[in-house]
Amino acid sequence: MRYYHSHVIIQEKCTGRLTCIRTCPTQALRYRNNSIIFHDDLCVDCGACINACEEGVFVPIIDEIADFEKFEFKIVIPSHTLYTQFGLNVHPGLIHRALLNIGFDAVHEISKHAYELSYVVSESLKSNIQRKPIISNFCPSLIRLVQVSYPNLIDLISPFDVSRELAAKEAKVKYSRELGLSQDKIGVIFISPCPAMVVSIKQPAEKDKSWIDGAISINDIYNSILPEILRIQEESSEEAENDFFYYGKSWGVLGSIQKHHDPEHTISVAGIDNIKMILDDIEDSRLQNVDYIEAFTCPQGCISGAYCVENPYISRNTAIMFEKRYGDPPEIDNKEIHLRMDKNYYKLDKKVIPRITRSMSGDITISIKRMNQKQKILRKLPNKNCGLCGAPTCETFAQDCAWGDAELTDCIFLKSNSH
Repeated sequence: MRYYHSHVIIQEKCTGRLTCIRTCPTQALRYRNNSIIFHDDLCVDCGACINACEEGVFVPIIDEIADFEKFEFKIVIPSHTLYTQFGLNVHPGLIHRALLNIGFDAVHEISKHAYELSYVVSESLKSNIQRKPIISNFCPSLIRLVQVSYPNLIDLISPFDVSRELAAKEAKVKYSRELGLSQDKIGVIFISPCPAMVVSIKQPAEKDKSWIDGAISINDIYNSILPEILRIQEESSEEAENDFFYYGKSWGVLGSIQKHHDPEHTISVAGIDNIKMILDDIEDSRLQNVDYIEAFTCPQGCISGAYCVENPYISRNTAIMFEKRYGDPPEIDNKEIHLRMDKNYYKLDKKVIPRITRSMSGDITISIKRMNQKQKILRKLPNKNCGLCGAPTCETFAQDCAWGDAELTDCIFLKSNSH
């Protein structure tokens, strides 16, 4: 299977600093023969390579507003993170007006759906039907990390859809009915803080097709709407200040979901290395009293996504203050939510399944032979993890040799000892 990814590699820009191969959390990158080798089956689209490379080798693939002109009606769904990029003095209503001014026909807020979904998850945690701990699924990189590196934990991924998809579904149905347009003539565009959310739209891991038609990065939309925001502020912002807005419990910031569930049985974790430690603990059955894992692969949550423009610590402060200013939730009919739950309205279309990677073989005999060969080679290596062989670690290099992708003499220590 060919996997979609949200970046392209510009080989001629690479000078071989090896920063990217050391940074990639799933060892999807190698550097050999003056070129980057990309194993697309291992990539989880976390954006670490984009952030780590100072030479611009990894270029994001992102939609532009002009790409959606084919739709008769364009709905934009801003990520919670967008509101934190402009500081405390910009009312969210101004951001909505600016989005309408640059060509969108409607703004559909995501917070109501996130609040509703939190209630659904909380209700599900009260039952013993679902295996625990439930692993949150709103971070697409996390889903792909489990698919690639922790396939035996797949069944723990939350079975419910994410708020951006629920928002897109409601928006399409609503405006299709109100405008008398077929849903294929209505475009839903998400403003994304990271590459992974773009991939989750283009090639979802948990459904056949996303309700969202495309995504624009926060840094691109920021440059388009900031002049509009400033212009509206100069004219008058009183009308926008009166708009109802619900920000929620600091959505997109580490610890936000924990406020909706029992904190004694919920763990919040950010950063892929930290997430791996938690997932390792789950595999080792060390989290017996934990019901829910809230996890972001970005270090501070979505506010530190690769497509953000603001300092994540400033964004975090803005999010906390927005929660205080706009923290009163919308009215939600719990009876209606339960009726929807009975109809599986919030459930994912299909189960997430493990990703077939290059290290897997349909022939168990071949797999065992390769693993034994890998261990033999690993014992010969210096375990310095220098990366000069073009692989991030000695263990990864041993696996490459066992799979026939590298030669022992690519290790400079073994090469020098052979002379």
